Amino acid sequence: MTTEQVNESKGKKEDKKRKRKWPYILAILLLLLLLLLLLLRSCGNQHPCPNPPPSSSVPSSSAPSLDDTESAKPGSSSTPSRQEILSRLQKQEVTVTDKVSAQASFSSGAKGSTGTWEVENPSSNTVIMQCEIVLNGETVAKSAPIYPGQHIDGLTLSRQVSSGNYSVMATIRYYNKDTKAYLGMADYKIRLSVS
Repeated sequence: MTTEQVNESKGKKEDKKRKRKWPYILAILLLLLLLLLLLLRSCGNQHPCPNPPPSSSVPSSSAPSLDDTESAKPGSSSTPSRQEILSRLQKQEVTVTDKVSAQASFSSGAKGSTGTWEVENPSSNTVIMQCEIVLNGETVAKSAPIYPGQHIDGLTLSRQVSSGNYSVMATIRYYNKDTKAYLGMADYKIRLSVS
């Protein structure tokens, strides 16, 4: 074999190796491009971008200023669990004991009809309680404020309810006895029976 044939043979082998590498290189480049697009997209969905450019790269006259005249509400927007509410009340040195009947009954589902449901606010509590029965996201009955040492044994329907047995939510809101300020709430699942 001549030197030219050896060099030509080596050249063909190197060309084959290069041709085999291109799909891998192309796949890596596409993957990097996809990651860059995802990063830019996620940065566009967040306000502000988690890694904003240094302030020296943006002229101060064109940068928007923070309008700090109002404030957002503290905490998260999600509804806290019963345990979180009780924990928060305990931190405020408020201990609440609930005595709630597991069933409310109405002999008629007509708006304005009176039914039975027992809720007691023991005299050991230092909060005012106000209760409501919620069916499919709508309040169907609401109690008068129940002060410590008081109870209710009935409610009046504030809207029409069809006959049947329902699993409903009994919501109890707690208010400060002196200032009447809202403190928190707790939900209980109870049965609602309408004849």
